[in-house]
Amino acid sequence: MDEYIDTQHASDVLLPDLTSPVHQRPIHAPQKQRKRVMTQNTQQIDGRDEAEIRSVILGYVEALDSRDFGQLADAFTDTAELENTFESYIPGGEDFTGVLARGANEIAGAIGDLMRRLDATQHFLGAIWIEASDEGVRTRTQIIAHHHRGTDFYHTGGTYTDSFVRTDNGWRIDRRVLHTLWTTGEPSVVTGA
Repeated sequence: MDEYIDTQHASDVLLPDLTSPVHQRPIHAPQKQRKRVMTQNTQQIDGRDEAEIRSVILGYVEALDSRDFGQLADAFTDTAELENTFESYIPGGEDFTGVLARGANEIAGAIGDLMRRLDATQHFLGAIWIEASDEGVRTRTQIIAHHHRGTDFYHTGGTYTDSFVRTDNGWRIDRRVLHTLWTTGEPSVVTGA
């Protein structure tokens, strides 16, 4: 016969210690799971919001690799800002550090100018963290990007840190910072030098 232990009402239950039949050890009832508390100012999001935000992030890299700059612009607000930062040890990183563009169409144009120098790209996304904030939603996404021109390549790894806001057209990126952590290959593939 199986014994049932009511963990909601039992604070300590004594069970035999399997490593020593002489001693007993207390088993504590599990604590209730903590509830996430949001302040009045924090944006509240649900599973549909998270799915839409992930879709925007995925759509962005799909647009990069397919060279669909209209779709790429649609990921951003009209007041969005795109900034690049590089780890200080990366040679040539200073050439790409700073605000690249402001506004959805300008961002798409600046990225388009960069992508047109390349024969092919492929962007891989890793973990995506999503958290509500007072201004909207903040996300962090791991990224590995492959850039190719002929037989030469420049691969990078880093993180997108995005600020999302809810617009009349759904969730959009209002600020993106691409922080590059590592690179391999020849930077001239991307710079066009």
